[in-house]
Amino acid sequence: MNDTPAPGTSADGPAPSLRAYLGLYAAGFVEREEMVATVAAWPFEGEEGLDEGHPEPTHQDNTLSVLAGARLLGQVTREDVAEIQRRIDGRPDGPPGRDERRP
Repeated sequence: MNDTPAPGTSADGPAPSLRAYLGLYAAGFVEREEMVATVAAWPFEGEEGLDEGHPEPTHQDNTLSVLAGARLLGQVTREDVAEIQRRIDGRPDGPPGRDERRP
């Protein structure tokens, strides 16, 4: 298991933002291996209020849809997403629930 914590994680601080972290990676502030390890260990949230007209919940920053959106925007590559998914599938807590969308 990868013990890399999500950036900004603290017991009493605000929840970290996957959207912001992927933005830092896309801007070159985070190395690829660090990004892959961190995102694969990310505490993803369940998606709320999905609407076919807006497939990405814009009010949530820590869902698998955010990762899928980053792929579509070119912030991460297909290979990045495949490696992240491989590591998520190998986590001791398993992959996210089957009812959640995957990138």
